[in-house]
Amino acid sequence: MLTRDNATPRRIIVGYTADERGFESLALAATIASGTDAEIVVTFVLQEASPYTPLQSGDPILQERLAEWERAALERVPEGIPATTHVRSAANRAEGLLDAAAEHAAELIVIGARRSALLQQFALGRTANALLHSSSVPVALAPAGYRFNGSVPRVTAVYGTRPGAEAVIGTAVELADELDVPMRLLSLLASDTRSGLSDQLIAEAERFGGDALGNRAGRVLGTDTASIDIVEGGDLDEAADRATWLDGELALIGSSRLAPRGRVFIGRVAQRLLRSTSAALIVIPRDYRAATNERTR
Repeated sequence: MLTRDNATPRRIIVGYTADERGFESLALAATIASGTDAEIVVTFVLQEASPYTPLQSGDPILQERLAEWERAALERVPEGIPATTHVRSAANRAEGLLDAAAEHAAELIVIGARRSALLQQFALGRTANALLHSSSVPVALAPAGYRFNGSVPRVTAVYGTRPGAEAVIGTAVELADELDVPMRLLSLLASDTRSGLSDQLIAEAERFGGDALGNRAGRVLGTDTASIDIVEGGDLDEAADRATWLDGELALIGSSRLAPRGRVFIGRVAQRLLRSTSAALIVIPRDYRAATNERTR
């Protein structure tokens, strides 16, 4: 999946609540983990104790309820996928999930993002917005209705011309290669030619992960399952609306150029895709590097 030190266990943090949004985030994490050797950490974030907190963390009623939620969550994880639970207190859920990711050296945070039936867009909420403007690791958003399928049909890298494309492309190459699924390069920028894009993709992957990843990119792009799509429109919004997606597809997008280095910050393209795509989205921080050691296959 994402590049990391081989000695470090691979973990995915799931921001979990015992409702549909939590079920969807857990399903997406399980889908990704089923094709890798990653462990899922189902994370419950409790409000830090205060005079306004109705139940304190040590309250027996809360502890009993938490135990039930933990058992139920682990029962939802498909057989064969390693999973544990983690409970922590924080001032807010976003802070708690970021702290959990740091503590477990996680390479991905997964949260649910319900789609509004009226507006047909992701309803991000306070936690998702906070994560999408502060995380130093990729953040995956599970759309409403997401269910575990056991496999990902395709990984798409949404490609632009601004700095940071190498992180999106490099991560997409790693993920598609490890999951052994087709990879697509999707450009939403108007263009009259596709010539040279494969070579450009390989160069971006090399900048992200060195020669080893560049070789993997060449192998992925050299298969019949690799594709390059250029979707044109009157403007960026129209192009985003015209893009098509497979059921269960993973779409990787980059952070805005306004993002602090090493942090997520969603820009116009990401916001538009959040409103138009049915795919699960993974937002990659600017200048993202998951580890110091390259992985090879």
